[in-house]
Amino acid sequence: MSEAQRIESVAADWLARRDSGAWTDTDQQALDAWIAASIAHRVAWLRLSSAWERGDRLGALRTPGIPMPAPSPAPPPQPQAARPAPRLSRFSLQRIAAGVLVAAAATAWFGWQYMHEEQGQQYATAVGARQSVALADGSRLTLNTATQVRTAVNDSGRKVWLDAGEAYFDIAHDKKRPFVVIAGDRRITVLGTRFLVRRQGEQVNVTVEEGRVQIASAHPGAKSAEPTVLTRNQAAVTHADNVLVMSKAAKQVDDELSWREGKLVFDQTTLADAAAQFNRYNTRQLVIADPAIAQVRIGGSFDANNMSGFVALLKQGFGLAAHERGNEIRISN
Repeated sequence: MSEAQRIESVAADWLARRDSGAWTDTDQQALDAWIAASIAHRVAWLRLSSAWERGDRLGALRTPGIPMPAPSPAPPPQPQAARPAPRLSRFSLQRIAAGVLVAAAATAWFGWQYMHEEQGQQYATAVGARQSVALADGSRLTLNTATQVRTAVNDSGRKVWLDAGEAYFDIAHDKKRPFVVIAGDRRITVLGTRFLVRRQGEQVNVTVEEGRVQIASAHPGAKSAEPTVLTRNQAAVTHADNVLVMSKAAKQVDDELSWREGKLVFDQTTLADAAAQFNRYNTRQLVIADPAIAQVRIGGSFDANNMSGFVALLKQGFGLAAHERGNEIRISN
């Protein structure tokens, strides 16, 4: 089930609960919160509730009391008093039919929109893997470890959804079709440039190698700060409504992009941060057991997938101990 179909289904459930006769103030507050949570929720609710009410008016114009065929009863073990044939509650057949029809139409419309706008091509990498993707417009993406993206590049526009992980974008210039990256609640727009986007939950990091990019809210009409523009060797960290912009030396940007060659480059990096980087590329995980050594600073270039070599360096160069248990390597004094 697509996200659009799921929203339509939830909206239909709210309608059924509201008209069930057991609606409370708490239910109304919960419904109001759900509607206010996103524009998609509001659109689905207005569409289905409008059709629901039209179903009521349609039912009022017709003769009530549509007979319901009674099921053939099984022979009862004991004589029982005859029960009246079941009747419909406030949900008239006309209302149900109208709701089903409009839900089907809305689902089809959202499904078409999803298929043509947001699904496109899907790409994913496993832990420790990388993948290069050539797009139809001449742009190229490089996916880092454990990354998921969707692409939709056609005559009407160019858009990529970064659902998880990290990707490097080398974008072909096209003034008529800006290139848009959706990462969480951030919308990154460019004409032609080279930049890096990493998504960690709701936090989005952007680093520009060449050109200019604009970072804004991905939700039209959202109350947020003005769009942020980054230029060469600038980076931003975004979370919720906060955007932190910083400048970087060219070497820092090159080091950050070294993963494209399968390398991790550290320069006065704490052991805790270095371990976190290695953990992104390996199923075995480094655990720094001693808080004191977590702040030890290291430097150098390492193969991202060669955790054993990194651990050997820690033992030989820093005199640290390493104990393996399952998929963990615990580093201590």
